[in-house]
Amino acid sequence: MRTKNNRRKAIAVGLALVGVAGLSLASASQLNLSWGGQFQAGNVTVSGECQSSAVAVAFSAPTFDGTTTNPWKVPNITFSSIDAACATQGAKYSVAYKTTGDWQALATGNAAAGVLTVAAPSGVDPASITGFALSLHS
Repeated sequence: MRTKNNRRKAIAVGLALVGVAGLSLASASQLNLSWGGQFQAGNVTVSGECQSSAVAVAFSAPTFDGTTTNPWKVPNITFSSIDAACATQGAKYSVAYKTTGDWQALATGNAAAGVLTVAAPSGVDPASITGFALSLHS
């Protein structure tokens, strides 16, 4: 009788673990690099009228200032592989970033081919930024 109860307990624990693993996978599958608009982040295909290739986003090389409490600063964020069609069609860009709260607008301007460089948000620790969003629009 004890073996049956132990076996049932083991099966129940096993099913619980499978359930938790399934929920973890389901949660991970819900993560998305883009929201319902044209904002997208990371190395993804951008669904803009002028952009047909993937856009990569990265921090620029850090700079050192030994006179401050936090000596390493990240001055810029770069979005690379902007298609030439965006510049020739007169597209504009909007960039936003996210930490723990809502998305924050960072910069806007006219799109250029190649690399788009945007100044990093001042007063924000780069390690706290969870994502960037780039919109190429007319």
